[in-house]
Amino acid sequence: MPTQEPFIIDTAPGEAYFERFRFWQGCPTILRTPGGRLFAGWYSGGVGEPDPENYNLLVRSEDGGMTWRSPELVISGRPEENYIAIDIQLWLDPRGRMWLFFAKISCAPGAQPTDPDHWTTWAMVCADPDAEKLTWSRPRFLVTGFLRTQPAVLSNGDWVMCAYDRSSQYLCYARSRDGGETWKQCRAAERLSDTFDETMILERRDCSLLMFARDKVPLLVRTTCGGLEGKNWEKASYTSLLSGCSRFFLRRLRSGRVLLIRNDAAAARTNLVAELSEDDGETWKYSLLLDAGDPPFRSVSYPDAVETPDGEILVIYDSGRRTFKEIRMARITEEDIMAGKLVDYSSYLARIISKAPGKPYDEALFEKKNAAWQKWKQTIGT
Repeated sequence: MPTQEPFIIDTAPGEAYFERFRFWQGCPTILRTPGGRLFAGWYSGGVGEPDPENYNLLVRSEDGGMTWRSPELVISGRPEENYIAIDIQLWLDPRGRMWLFFAKISCAPGAQPTDPDHWTTWAMVCADPDAEKLTWSRPRFLVTGFLRTQPAVLSNGDWVMCAYDRSSQYLCYARSRDGGETWKQCRAAERLSDTFDETMILERRDCSLLMFARDKVPLLVRTTCGGLEGKNWEKASYTSLLSGCSRFFLRRLRSGRVLLIRNDAAAARTNLVAELSEDDGETWKYSLLLDAGDPPFRSVSYPDAVETPDGEILVIYDSGRRTFKEIRMARITEEDIMAGKLVDYSSYLARIISKAPGKPYDEALFEKKNAAWQKWKQTIGT
């Protein structure tokens, strides 16, 4: 287990992290506090992903997402020690605490994704996310693997966190029975290919578990097991649901319906859709197009979402990470999805909440950094 904290935590980041100085940005996440405040996070730094200069950033909105403040927290790695911090993931636990997960990646020459310590998941916790000034715990190592989706709480009180581990031949996840103090790594079915699994778990009404996973084939992978303990997972198989070889989002809503957000596309990351199931993920009767995208330059990908107490569904995603460099947000309802169009007067689609300049603020610096980045990528596994 890593013993030294390999990160720089900046709670007063300055202009260096403002939009105009970003060469790229993407992979967002969103959280709503008990008091209604919104937080969003994504990562940037350097000229791409991963990059020794990557950093995670956190921003807040006090008006339901209409406006967003400048970054109030930045987490960066220590590239001089071969550590990079990437892929922030926010989550509100049952006690109202805000978890900020992120991944440490080893960028030592020759490092490979199949090395057990190549990717590890870490977390910081804020006990009162509605406070004006946030107080965070120190970063803490949780498990081997890479978390890029929200955890879930099962009806027996267990928490499950789908940190995937490319050193394993299985679809992996972790389970906590003590409110996140300790985590035990578990495995489900064998993987169908070596890729970014980015799995999510849904507890069905009969207390069985359904797991979806991303795959190199542009179809979602599915496996189930018959009980909450996660024993005897069935053999994984491809569904008929396209995924654009990208991250998706799966969660039960307060109504009991199940929400799935995915790229309904085979080759490019286009046609981001929100769908509803009334039979625990067996069929998807209702669908709403959130953003069509525009290949090859405007991919739309990596959705994350939260549901508010009054039934709003807030969806965040990226659009053109290195081209349009936009973080976008949609506000929808179940009624919108069932109608296949916006019917609620306050719903909206594709609102830009952050946009880095299309033209680099310093083109010569960008070209220099890009050349160094391309050379660096050849020395490590990604």
